[in-house]
Order: sequence, then C-alpha cells, then structure tokens
Amino acid sequence: MARANLFPSETPPPAEHVSFDPALVGTRFGSWEVTSPERRYTRGWSAPYVHTVCRKCDRAYWTAFANLTTGKSTMCVHCAHRRQVPKWLEQRFAAAKQRCRNPKDPAWKNYGGRGIEFRFPSVLAASKYMIQTFGAPNRDTEIDRIDNNRHYEPGNLRWATHAMNSLNTRRRRLPSWFQDWDPNQWPYSQLTVKRMLREGATRDEIIASAWQAVKEKRKNWRGILAKLQSMTS
Repeated sequence: MARANLFPSETPPPAEHVSFDPALVGTRFGSWEVTSPERRYTRGWSAPYVHTVCRKCDRAYWTAFANLTTGKSTMCVHCAHRRQVPKWLEQRFAAAKQRCRNPKDPAWKNYGGRGIEFRFPSVLAASKYMIQTFGAPNRDTEIDRIDNNRHYEPGNLRWATHAMNSLNTRRRRLPSWFQDWDPNQWPYSQLTVKRMLREGATRDEIIASAWQAVKEKRKNWRGILAKLQSMTS
C-alpha cells in the first residue's frame, strides 16, 4: 500500500508521463540517494516521483521529488521513527536546558541565574554529541561539566559517576544551627531543605520558593501551603 508521497519500490506510482534524467542518478538529499534516471509524473507534467534508496537502511522507495528538493523528506519513515539516542539521555539534557533557560525552574539560581548557558542547538544535538564523543552511555553515569563555572557546551562535558559529579559541585557546609532541626520551621522536608541549603539558598529564599510553588500549584502544593500557614500562625 502506498504512503502519502511515498511508494514502495516494487509498486511504482501510476504515471501519466515518464521522463528520464541520467544526471540525477547518484544525487543525495539527506540520507536519500536517487538510483534511477526515471521520473514518474502523476498529474500531467507536475508532481514527479523518483526512485530512491535510504542509505541509512538501504530501503528503496519512489519518493515525491518536491519533498526531496524542499528538505521535507531527508530519510525513510523507518529511520525517521527510529530513536537516535536513549530517551533517558534526552530527558537529562532537557532538564539541563530548563535549568539554564527557565527562570521558573527550581534550580535556575545555580545555573541560568549565575550565567551558565545551554550552548547546543537542541537537546538531541547535545545527546548526539555525548555519544559521538565519548561512546555509548551507561545509564548509571551522569552528565558532568568539567569546569563547574562554564557552560553546557562541547569540550566541557564528560560522563561521570555520581561520586565524581558530587565532588565537582559547589556544595556548601550546612550551618551549625541545622543540627537542631525543627520541622515546624520549614515548608519542606529535612532532605529537601538540606539540599537547598547546600546549594546556597538562605532560609528566606527557601520560604520564598515554597510560596512560589504554592502560587504555581506545583506537586504537593497543598501540603506546602499547610506547612507555610502553620509556620506563620
């Protein structure tokens, strides 16, 4: 069965007219390569189809020539739908991009807020860079910036274990008073407060972030609101 603008090699599109262009053979359009001089016109002398092979997988199709010349089609549907990088890797880079570009992200202060930029054209491009530069990733490893004061950019990234990554953060010592933990004085759990303090947040900033979470109705915002109200009562 034919796809829109794509016909299997063994069932050419019906043609009202046929012409031949030997100079076209071998021309590449992305992963497509034209392999026959034949042009099959389905509507008068317009909308020609040409025989192509996707050099990523060697599948052959009759492809709408206009889709090739305009860049609408650069590879076959099988390769276009094949995941090029692990989903979890894309998700990690998507989170990194958010930290650098979205002021509403909880980690913005320690990334975009202090000038750290995401310098890849896309999350996919960043993911491909890591795989092409350092090889297939192990899910247990993490993306680490070699220089913690530089950006997410080529030359400043590597795979690292969690222990290595932890050594490369801007962690701060917890204040002495934190040892006398009082859950009634904080809007979050002890673990969350501990993390935020280590990342450099003050108590006022933590409380402000809690009110912001309530305002934006983030996850568990009702519980956060209840704690905030009990703190101020």
